[in-house]
Amino acid sequence: MASRNPLPILLAAAVVPALALGGLVAVARAQADQPPPPPTTLIPVLPPALGAPLLSVRRAPTPLADDLREDTLYAAAAPLLAYPDGSSCVGLAADGRPLAGTNLSLAVIPASTLKIITTAVALDVLGPDFVFTTEVRGPAPAAGVVSGDLVLVGGGDPVLSEAWYATPTAARKRPPNTTTSMEALADAVVAAGVTSITGRVVGDDSRYDEERYPAGWDAGYRGTIDFPPISALTVNDTTSRGDTVGSDPALNAASVLDQLLRQRGVSVGGQPATARGAGASAGAAIASVQSAPLATLAHEVLSTSDNGAAELLVKEIGVAVAGDGSRTAGLQAISDRLLAWGVPLDGVTLTDGSGLSRDNQVTCGTLLAVLRRSPIDGVIGQGMAVAGEDGTTLAGQLESPGIEGVLRAKTGSLTGVKALAGYFPAGDQEIAFVLVLNGPSAADYATAWATLMDALLAAAATPAADALAVG
Repeated sequence: MASRNPLPILLAAAVVPALALGGLVAVARAQADQPPPPPTTLIPVLPPALGAPLLSVRRAPTPLADDLREDTLYAAAAPLLAYPDGSSCVGLAADGRPLAGTNLSLAVIPASTLKIITTAVALDVLGPDFVFTTEVRGPAPAAGVVSGDLVLVGGGDPVLSEAWYATPTAARKRPPNTTTSMEALADAVVAAGVTSITGRVVGDDSRYDEERYPAGWDAGYRGTIDFPPISALTVNDTTSRGDTVGSDPALNAASVLDQLLRQRGVSVGGQPATARGAGASAGAAIASVQSAPLATLAHEVLSTSDNGAAELLVKEIGVAVAGDGSRTAGLQAISDRLLAWGVPLDGVTLTDGSGLSRDNQVTCGTLLAVLRRSPIDGVIGQGMAVAGEDGTTLAGQLESPGIEGVLRAKTGSLTGVKALAGYFPAGDQEIAFVLVLNGPSAADYATAWATLMDALLAAAATPAADALAVG
């Protein structure tokens, strides 16, 4: 794919006459999809001498404040830009414009920052108002009796849960922050007049394929609290009240509905079962429940780093684009959409939607390009964890003054991988940042994060436009 031309550095001599940033290793204002040259010293480009100032603080305070803030960020970020070794990368942008970076085109393991890409494409393909629908289908009740099976048809809802599942436990430190109520679905069945089922409650998860775990997931992850099996019909992340993760999501879901109906006085003839495709011939929908809009669920995926939700989004993208609820179809659709956006994909390999696989390869340029498409108050930015926010991946982290409660970011962690990507408001500008550390440097991520915070705070401390304007 042809790359776009780099942006020139335009600094007015009358405005910043003494700018000198010797030794700053950066790809200055290079497009994030432009492969960077070897690190060079940033040298300001000055225009020929003018007889009168081209700009003045009186006439143009806003662009001058922006330039000053960006120049401050350049200087403060010098240690950060010099930090990555040959296996790590960093990138910065302001108001959607690329500013600087190191190793922007280097392929790295992104860990959970990959969820930024998955969520952004899902919002574009499905739309922010998209909802997941779970149905209960069966023969129309006659005098309250359903003659046959009642089929619970999964619609891919990643947060379909009972009320108890939203309460944290020692094992589940970050339960869903948004849920779709199974109790409400059971109530709807009763409200439809059902008092007895001669057959069974049957779970149907045929909307997506039967792959429970992406091939690249480590065996040690599978079937644990944060890594449940993937299915179009999942309740409580297939987790019991004792925080044990089951192996059959559809059967677990059918069992939950069976129990809830019995608690409401509905008699059920048989025991819970599963049958893929049973919903198609089961009869009309007797009851249904919808999730919150995708714009709301984005906060679940990004702030709590919900792995199962991210993988379900991949499969729903596959359904929407190719009529195929598989990881392969979904990932292909994601790659195609990134290309359509003009996002650089050289060196990029996607093997899942959550970032758990070490086979994923992404560049800082790719992540930065996706962040640049949306402002901090967009769905992606608002979906990210806030520094220090309880119940998120940033709980107890980045709690220094000026950062806590302000910075929004997605974290990423695997063995030998530490990543942070997000947004920070600096005056009337928005800074987007990506920092992905692979290899030995990941062990000292706290130093790199602190250096990034220092640079962001320096930019935020730069005078705003109204402070530069004179009467």
